Amino acid sequence: MKSTFKVFAALLVALILFSTVTPAQSVNPFKKDTQVGQVGIGLGLAGIYGTASVPPISLGFQYGIEDKISIGGILAYASSTEDWGGYFEQGWSWKYSYFLIGARGEYHFLENIEKLDGYAGVTVGYNIVSFSEPTGYLSSYGHTSGSYAVFGVHGGVRYFFSPNFAAFGELGYGLGILTAGIAYKF
Repeated sequence: MKSTFKVFAALLVALILFSTVTPAQSVNPFKKDTQVGQVGIGLGLAGIYGTASVPPISLGFQYGIEDKISIGGILAYASSTEDWGGYFEQGWSWKYSYFLIGARGEYHFLENIEKLDGYAGVTVGYNIVSFSEPTGYLSSYGHTSGSYAVFGVHGGVRYFFSPNFAAFGELGYGLGILTAGIAYKF
């Protein structure tokens, strides 16, 4: 987790430094035909068992179908462990992996505030959950997954340091409750 945070912090610092050497210009964050890709790391786990061993990492894309309205998708991955060491002589640890694939729709507001793209939206998808434990006993009884449909709402803001690069923060239901990262506008 600490090394992931260090990589994220280094990318954010590089983004800030890069944005200071580009000429200052007005940025209109989101219009029809705008395309934005983003990579984020989450804090807090939504609907996840145990303690996070890999925090939620997400990859998203949005395409403006109208001014203020976009559609897109999200892919996210996280894993966690549940330690049963105190209950069993062997020191068992159950491992869960989560892979979320979803479609998103967003409404973009704050169009009159330079360099900011505020948005709120919905996510509809499927969370593919896999489970493993050291004996294989539970797997033989079909307790290997708990995959489920996902419906969630989210809201966030992107701050554009330059015409194409932004930092973002998002709050909502997916794999992570709070997600931060970097975005690129095509």
